[in-house]
Amino acid sequence: MSTLSNFGIPGVGHGILHPKLKNKWRVTFAGLGASGTAHKDVSMQAVTVTRPQLEFEEVAINRYNSTAYVAGKHTWSPMNLTIEDDITGKATRVLKAQYDKQQHLIGISVDGRSGDWLSTGRTGSDYKFGVKLEQLDGDEAVVETWILEGVWIQAVDHGDLDYSASEAATIALTLRFDHARAIDDGAGLGTALGGTVQA
Repeated sequence: MSTLSNFGIPGVGHGILHPKLKNKWRVTFAGLGASGTAHKDVSMQAVTVTRPQLEFEEVAINRYNSTAYVAGKHTWSPMNLTIEDDITGKATRVLKAQYDKQQHLIGISVDGRSGDWLSTGRTGSDYKFGVKLEQLDGDEAVVETWILEGVWIQAVDHGDLDYSASEAATIALTLRFDHARAIDDGAGLGTALGGTVQA
């Protein structure tokens, strides 16, 4: 009879490591929108998100008859976040307050600025916020954490409306950030359970 111990790759190991699942995650925010706004309203409406993507510039080192390459500066690609636009407008209100922190567009006073002349934030610290993206095990245990620092909304698409469609209206956000940190949550769920997690 076949068991999981029969699976594996010769010369590599036995068993099957259970994969992280794409639908087991949560995203939370710090400093998004106006002070006192409920960031959780955006978290509750999130439906898709991209994990951080990192790219290094290549630096060519040319010599007599060959070329070698070393890593140069790194760049984090923007994160894409899609949320459902809820009927109460709670999530949208948080986003509109964030737009106003970046540039006074909506016409409400945010953080004491009058909004004359479509004024912008004086420095990045006036409007940047933090994002925490956590991969979950299907319950409450966190198996991977990303912390994004210096985040701001680079682009927003409020989507379209269609009389012939019945799916949820969504808002697509492009989040630009300065840096991402991967937090070590231990060796994963297997360690928490005292052994290797198999499928």
